[in-house]
Amino acid sequence: MPLDVPPAKAGVVATRPTATAEPEVLLITSRKHPRSWIFPVGTVEPGESLEQAAARECAEESGYTVEVGRLLATLRVAGEAGGAATPFFFFAASVTGEGATYETARRRRWVGLSQLVESVAEVFSPVARAAVEHWTPDRPSVTRTP
Repeated sequence: MPLDVPPAKAGVVATRPTATAEPEVLLITSRKHPRSWIFPVGTVEPGESLEQAAARECAEESGYTVEVGRLLATLRVAGEAGGAATPFFFFAASVTGEGATYETARRRRWVGLSQLVESVAEVFSPVARAAVEHWTPDRPSVTRTP
């Protein structure tokens, strides 16, 4: 009997520089829960790498193009009604531009790194914590570039 394995999801924690040392992080509203703020993320299409899918999803959902960097975090989100858990892969990314189109039903917002964990939907808080650790400047073991 074949397993009912959901396709992988890939997303980005996209940053832009600010006048201070703290970068801002892009959040968008969830389709299923419009009052929740999440990272751009979506299904990996056949033939796509995780990084390609993450960049494409960011552009489609937010309108921002990004340069995808290293893997920040992975998590598995339980399926509805006891279904199989979906694997999620999140990458560090830097915004490189803004396109003319995006999913305008979604709102976009930039938050400072220090407000990220409290701003994002709880399911993605492990990703937010990994991002804070990645971009915190006073941690010598952490690389700040994606």
